[in-house]
Order: sequence, then C-alpha cells, then structure tokens
Amino acid sequence: MSVFLDQKYLLLISNRLPLFKKKKDQVYNCRCILCGDSAKKKNKARGYFFAFKTDLMYKCYNCGASMQFGTFLKGVDTLIHSEYALERYSEGHVNSNVRLQFTFEEPKFVEAEEALLDKILDRLDKLDDTNEAVQYCIKRNIPKEKFKQLYFIDNIANIVQLNDKYKASIKGQEPRLVLPFYDEHGQLSGVTCRALRGEALRYVTIKVKEEVPLIFGFDSVDKEKTVYVVEGPIDSLFLPNSIAIGSSDLKTVGKINLPKEKLVLIFDNQPRNTEICKLIDKAITNNYKVVVWPQTLQYKDINEMVLGGIDPVKIINSNTFEGLTAKAKLMSWKRC
Repeated sequence: MSVFLDQKYLLLISNRLPLFKKKKDQVYNCRCILCGDSAKKKNKARGYFFAFKTDLMYKCYNCGASMQFGTFLKGVDTLIHSEYALERYSEGHVNSNVRLQFTFEEPKFVEAEEALLDKILDRLDKLDDTNEAVQYCIKRNIPKEKFKQLYFIDNIANIVQLNDKYKASIKGQEPRLVLPFYDEHGQLSGVTCRALRGEALRYVTIKVKEEVPLIFGFDSVDKEKTVYVVEGPIDSLFLPNSIAIGSSDLKTVGKINLPKEKLVLIFDNQPRNTEICKLIDKAITNNYKVVVWPQTLQYKDINEMVLGGIDPVKIINSNTFEGLTAKAKLMSWKRC
C-alpha cells in the first residue's frame, strides 16, 4: 500500500512541520503551514494527515485545505517530491484511487508569524537616524546594510503578540532593539529584544516555535562556504556568512544541519574564564575548528574589536586551528 510510502516521506519532512506529532496509527497532526494556523494561539495545531483508502491525505480544519500527501509534499520540497514520485512509480502506484473527494490545488505557503512581525515592529532601515535603536547601532558601528535584519519595538509589552504565553513574564514597557531568528526555511522561530536604556534585564527572548533552536542568521547562511559561529547575534553582523548560537556553548551548532568541516567556532576572548576554556577544549576534542585569540589581543568580543579599529576577519583567519595544534594554542592562551 502506498500509504506506507507516504508515511515514510512525511516523517522525512516532519522537522519542517511545527508541533508535528503522531496521534495514532496512520494519523499525524501539526500546525498548518499553508495558512499559518492560529496567529494568537501558538499551541493550536489543526492540520491532519490521515490514511484514506490507499493514500495519505492532508486536511486543515482552520483554512479548509485538503489534498493528497504528494501534492502537499511538492509544495514543501520539490526535490524530495521527485524522489517520492520515482519511488511511488517503481512500486506501481501510478494513479490514485481518490479523485473527487479532495481539491488538489498547489498549496500556497505563507509566513503568518513573519507578517505579524512586520505589523508590530519597525525595521531599522526604514527609520530615521534619530531613532534610539538606530543610534544604538550607529554607535556600535553595525554596518548600515545590516539594518534591514533588525527591528525596533517602542513597547516591549507588545512583543507577546508573537506568543501570548509570555504575557505574564513581560513586565516592562520600554523600547528595545529586536533581533529576529528564522529557521533554515525562512520561517520566524523567535526574537530576542536588546535593552537600549540600561535595563537590568539586558535581553528578553520570545520563542515562536518552541521546538526549533534559535540560531541567528541560519536562514541566510551559505553551507558551501566557511561558516563563522559566534556567541552573540550582534557580533555575527560584523562577519561574512556568520551565525550566532546565543550562548557560550558553541558546539551546540552540531544539532543543526550544517557540515562540521565548514564551521569555525569563535568564542569570546576570555582566557581567564574557566568555563570558556573548557568549552573550547571540548570543541577541539569533538573535531571542530576553533579560533584561539592572540595573547596580545585585549578586546573581549568581535564588536569591541571593530570599535577598536581592528579587522576581526583577518585575525580570525590567521588564528583558526584544529586538532593538536589547537590544543597547544589553547594551553598557551589560558596562561596569558
């Protein structure tokens, strides 16, 4: 039965379907990526895959979309669909028994959460230079061409429109700089809001997709080139083809779909930080390339280097090591 083939390919794309889970035998559930499902309730999941005769079908009980699984798959990934069609043909499943019960329209995928982001926030490249978020970025020497990736919110309380489960935890009403995170398919997965006025809570993070790791720049990275991996999103804005993990444990980049041989892990320049030294050592042991900063370098992070008139890319490229060489360099760096 071709329904088993359909299930095989459904599981292949399941990581692209928000809140995907198996409900029971031959029945699967997820948030509908055709209509975006509920914009207000992020736990709503009204898209269903289910067996009907010899095929797997998809139906959304929010927008009413209904189609054979093959049609749905083609809208998600044409390359995987080509493999699916070939395998289906090789098994003799050329024609489906179902023709009239469903409307087989090419699915139109929408970015519901991203559209909402543009409604409640202002993109920096569209704001006047007098705006405080713009001023903050200018003072930090963030390249103007990067402003299109950044946003401003004049009241942090409004950010809960992206996920109302955070409503009770957002107490302030101050303006903030907003850095959005997208998954590798360009769908909004969360945001982090940076304080502009010295608030005690420097960062406020909102997850739109709970199950997706927040990797800044992941949607635009070129996997065929060297990928620079840093801790903070702002630091990544100064490097080509860079992503930010949002924490010091850069080796968590291994959880996402990027080739290890293309990665260069760039930890902050903190040789006296025992935890950072341990993380670098583990990364080297796990066969990652790492940057071990020159002992004479006084700046802590990429942004500080830029503000100090230093080209971080040159230093990074001449101080990237792996294996035993990296271990030896790390030992010297820790003693400086």
